[in-house]
Amino acid sequence: MKGVNCSPQQAINTGDHPPLATNPRRISSINRQIINDEVKKMSNNRIIIPSTSPWASPVVIVKKHDGSPRFYIAYRKLNSLTQKDIYPLPRIDDVIERLNGSYIFSKIDLRSGYFQVPLINEERNKTAFITHDGLWHFKRLPQGVKNFPSVFQRLMNKTLGSLRWDACVAYLDDIVIYSRSFNQHLIGVSNICQTLHESNF
Repeated sequence: MKGVNCSPQQAINTGDHPPLATNPRRISSINRQIINDEVKKMSNNRIIIPSTSPWASPVVIVKKHDGSPRFYIAYRKLNSLTQKDIYPLPRIDDVIERLNGSYIFSKIDLRSGYFQVPLINEERNKTAFITHDGLWHFKRLPQGVKNFPSVFQRLMNKTLGSLRWDACVAYLDDIVIYSRSFNQHLIGVSNICQTLHESNF
């Protein structure tokens, strides 16, 4: 995964608080394999690297709505120390109002959206997570850290520029393209796909 063309992002301002570290949780043999597989996949995609960070958040396995297992990093303690980024997400009622009157819609869900965005070197150590088998930290934005929705929304707004609210609405990594005619829709889809391609999304 190459990652998007943008400067590394800052998201985890913990002031002068000393690092917090948690011991790994006890994990069943089945869940150990799930963790191993996820760590291997992220490592192969150059999303994470082995770490010597003094920070460490635990990994847990939670159930999705369909009952299947999900790899999850419990950043609760880190989040409690992080200064909030107040950059807003779009209001749903504003999105619905903007879509009103359009007849043709397309939806783009960016693949592993957060994992495409680089994180500044100074904050990578804070994303460290600990497993039964080692310590790793992220090079890209991981899910679960307090300010990453605001950071990602700011980047999407900048990337799409004047196309937002004219041809599309973007809520985090979901983009809805809307039009009142088929020809207008083709132009909108083409412009947005070209913009995303140029940014390496």
